[in-house]
Amino acid sequence: MRLFIILFALVLIVGCENYPIYEKFTTSKKSFECVSLDVNDTELVAVLNSKYGFKKDNKCDYKLRGYIHNSSKCTSVYSKTHGNEFNGYIYMEIKQKDDTMYRVQSDFKDDINSTIDGIVTKINNVINR
Repeated sequence: MRLFIILFALVLIVGCENYPIYEKFTTSKKSFECVSLDVNDTELVAVLNSKYGFKKDNKCDYKLRGYIHNSSKCTSVYSKTHGNEFNGYIYMEIKQKDDTMYRVQSDFKDDINSTIDGIVTKINNVINR
């Protein structure tokens, strides 16, 4: 019984806020020589430029696109009544012309920076720099 109480307390303290990061290759190509930044979300562009050094570059055929979706802007009656399990999600993809080659996404709750870090880590793993 004492072990159960300790484990229960540990779960409450640690929490379950780490959301999984989903990724999918939509082609047989599993790595990219370069990516150029093609993001219109100003918040995401600022983080990607300052922390990770992604730049807008028209020389590369592969474009890194993405956005941050904030659920707090949701006006549905259900979400206002029941609340959300997360604050939003971050979606990023690598495209060649109109074809999506790779995509990665994760939900976040309060800690958007660690979610961006996790997604960028996944992206960096598929880029040969």
